[in-house]
Amino acid sequence: MERILYFDCFAGISGDMTIGALIDLGLDPSAVIEEIKKLGVKGYDIEMKKVSRFSIIGTDVSVTLNGESDCIHAHEEATEQEQGAHKHEGSHPHKGQHHHDHKERSLADIVHIIHSSQISDKAKELSIAVFTEIAIAEAAVHGKKIEEVHFHEVGAIDSIVDIVGAAICIDMLKVDRVCCSPVHEGQGFIRCKHGILPVPVPAVIKMLEGSRISIVTEDIQAELVTPTGFGILKTVTEHCGKMPEMRVEKVGYGFGKTDTGRLNALRVILGTKDHRPEERLPEREEDRVRDRITLLETNIDNTTGEMLGYTMERLMKAGALDVYFTPIQMKKNRPAVILSVLSKTENTELLSDIIFRETATIGIRLQELERITLKREIRTLRTELGEVRVKLVIVRGLERIQPEYQDCARLAEENNLSFSEVYEIVKRCYYGKKFSENL
Repeated sequence: MERILYFDCFAGISGDMTIGALIDLGLDPSAVIEEIKKLGVKGYDIEMKKVSRFSIIGTDVSVTLNGESDCIHAHEEATEQEQGAHKHEGSHPHKGQHHHDHKERSLADIVHIIHSSQISDKAKELSIAVFTEIAIAEAAVHGKKIEEVHFHEVGAIDSIVDIVGAAICIDMLKVDRVCCSPVHEGQGFIRCKHGILPVPVPAVIKMLEGSRISIVTEDIQAELVTPTGFGILKTVTEHCGKMPEMRVEKVGYGFGKTDTGRLNALRVILGTKDHRPEERLPEREEDRVRDRITLLETNIDNTTGEMLGYTMERLMKAGALDVYFTPIQMKKNRPAVILSVLSKTENTELLSDIIFRETATIGIRLQELERITLKREIRTLRTELGEVRVKLVIVRGLERIQPEYQDCARLAEENNLSFSEVYEIVKRCYYGKKFSENL
């Protein structure tokens, strides 16, 4: 049984709309608030209440600053939306008027806050992924390195609460797959410190670049899609399109703050789908390859670790399919290793010669093996971080990729990201482009 969550973004998406809609699916608001408190940050009040808009019952979420010393937001970069002219993110009416010691937060600061909290590991992972997604876009827009980005809207306490709160809710819902509709956006311009900027705002349009999510422009002079909301959506969504086949179990509405003249809400739909064995595609014979290989093995107890490491390098460069060591205990209680080498049959003599020359062994065991492998293809994928090679295979008719380690490691260092963050960005980029091609 697969649990599917569908985001119906007919009126855009923001952080407070997201957490409100997820709460409206039936989660206990007090339990969500208690989890959010585990962040350990102060200076805010959060209110979740049922309201009626256009005769539709849903949940409205508001985060307001309460004047405590840990109050954090970067008022210098606030747009009209953030200052209350368009309260799509749950902005408080006095935002930008406090005289506390405000702080700007870098990605590292926010990651530290999240890692140091007591929320679940899944919620931590998802929250950090959302902030990283937005940070990459902000860095590109402002021409900075990612470590130089100090969050503006998403550095405010209300958006930290929205992002982490949404991650907590998704974790609580225990969904297997997340999909979304095309995202509806307004048009026109908003005013910020840098001047008058077009809608969608630069960070949102940058995140749209190369994403799997399509956008529909409405004849509404307002910003309907915020960086916080779109960052959440892009991070969690597997594909964009019509609602997938499923049995609908619950529907939730999260309301926005702007009066657009019609229902301004995010609708989320939770459903299930059975996966019966007959629905699975059979393994296609053309996707598999049968061949024969040779296993070379020898026990070694009188060769140093440095020599063995060098031997492995020589064997791999000479065409070995794989080389590995297994710890064993030999006679006279000597610690030793088994050197195992997988080789194409035609390379056996060359590889055995390297083993004899580089180690102290005097004998090698040979064993003929039959194997089944999936056909593989190396492709170069253009991502927002740079080009990455991926290894593509097909399993039961479904494509699966494996990003190349060296390329991911290089991009992680160049963009000051963790290896796992780069890995996930590459996978999201590939599957997003693949889905867009099939629309």
